[in-house]
Amino acid sequence: MDDDSDIGQGLSLDVRNLTKRFGNFTAVDNLSLKVKKGEFMGLLGPNGAGKSTTLKSITGLISPTKGKIYINGIDSVKHRNAMTHVGCVIETPESYPNFTPTEMMQYVGRIHGLSNKEIKIRARDVLEEVRMWSWRDKNIGEFSKGMRQRVSLAVAMFPNPNLVLLDEPTSGLDPRGMIEIRRTMNSLKERGMSLLISTHILKEVSEMCTSMTMINHGKTIISGDVNKLIHNLAQNENTVAIELRMLGDLTNKFISDINAMTGVSNFEKMGEGSVKFSFNGTDDQQADIVDLVYAHKLRLLCMNETGADIESLYMKLTDEARVNIK
Repeated sequence: MDDDSDIGQGLSLDVRNLTKRFGNFTAVDNLSLKVKKGEFMGLLGPNGAGKSTTLKSITGLISPTKGKIYINGIDSVKHRNAMTHVGCVIETPESYPNFTPTEMMQYVGRIHGLSNKEIKIRARDVLEEVRMWSWRDKNIGEFSKGMRQRVSLAVAMFPNPNLVLLDEPTSGLDPRGMIEIRRTMNSLKERGMSLLISTHILKEVSEMCTSMTMINHGKTIISGDVNKLIHNLAQNENTVAIELRMLGDLTNKFISDINAMTGVSNFEKMGEGSVKFSFNGTDDQQADIVDLVYAHKLRLLCMNETGADIESLYMKLTDEARVNIK
């Protein structure tokens, strides 16, 4: 029997042993996670890991096969009013293309039973927060995908929720659209709001989230504080992230040679004269990398060592999960 004595103890969301099956296929397998009040958690995993199914189960869009879900201490499976103070954007959101943002807010406000005066005040607040107030009277159908995504985020924020659930909020956006969405989410963080964001983009988790739950094939791989998880990886694996900035031509031969160095993995060319990679090796082997730079007649401007990174953690744990599942 589950121990429910700690329900709602400082938690905005408490998911316990969530399982969702579609016929013989198990999309989510005994998954548990907790989002504390004011916490930003990343639900991280590759495409097909079960992230969207998890969020749909939490919001009631689909019924879980088994498990318990508590939102602000309320059992959301038994009580639909648990979603009263939750905002969400699940999968690809679509607003009515012939509506303006103002009309969209009026529509949502009426659903929530607000007066015209309340709707007007709240509409301005949320549209300004997502930086869409200047376009409040333009048809949504004329907007870019990033702008439509921000309108959807305004809809999610309209009821002034204390918990926001976002499913791949920057998927398909150009760099500017990603930056705008991330700015908005950071403003939510400053207000002490709780957030669960599903993503396969590591940068989003490392830049915005204080904690993460990593899943693969519907199973929880690891969950906890982002910085602590990465610190533990560094201690256990002696792994660091290294970035080199150099002057000179980064030839294919140089890239091939550095990839072949002992301890180098997750190599990435960052831009003109810059590379980044994970390194798990001795000081002598790290010095060999510097020697290689000079052997290729490159001039080393900077060698930055930042400790283990989230990419290293992600690759290590998903590789281990793949082996265990087989």
